[in-house]
Amino acid sequence: MTQRSRPWAQAALVAAGVAWSAWAVWMTLTDGTEGSVLFAVALSGLLAAAGFVGVVFRLPWTYKLPGGEGAGIGALGALVFGFGQLLAALGGGAPADWLIAPAVLGLVGGTGLLAFGMVRARRTPPWIGAALAVGAVLFLGFGDGSGLRSLLALPFGLALLAAGAYLARFPERPTTHLEPSAITRESADPGDERGESPGE
Repeated sequence: MTQRSRPWAQAALVAAGVAWSAWAVWMTLTDGTEGSVLFAVALSGLLAAAGFVGVVFRLPWTYKLPGGEGAGIGALGALVFGFGQLLAALGGGAPADWLIAPAVLGLVGGTGLLAFGMVRARRTPPWIGAALAVGAVLFLGFGDGSGLRSLLALPFGLALLAAGAYLARFPERPTTHLEPSAITRESADPGDERGESPGE
């Protein structure tokens, strides 16, 4: 079946964005960084991991080098982040902390590489890659999420949501180097005429 009929990768990105944004707002309103909110954080991490894996296997046209490597690193970081938060929710203590810190670095670094690859490929609007990169960098300032610092997680969630929603609307690789909305206005990419793959 086609990506259009089974858009699980896009759905995972959208779900991750919704869950990520929801817990960021939840933490801000309740000023709580423990207990049940951590289950929502864990869920968002696991969904983000699924979304990044989906980008590699179902949407490889969206990026060029180093986007695929970035998506893989981001998926691993998000997966470990999700499990670390789940351990913390269950009272994991120090082991959870040891997992979460490097996982955040992997998630942020991988997202940055993916964002760069997406902007380089020019097959999606550049603001998507820029939003992912900015959101990931801002998340580094999240810290323990106390007070208004929890809002620093919100841009990343919104970026995941926007990327998934856009790719759900335009799930097929465009016939030129530009995003679908610009196809009728611009000429084809010479690289495509030579048969270059999106990962080159």
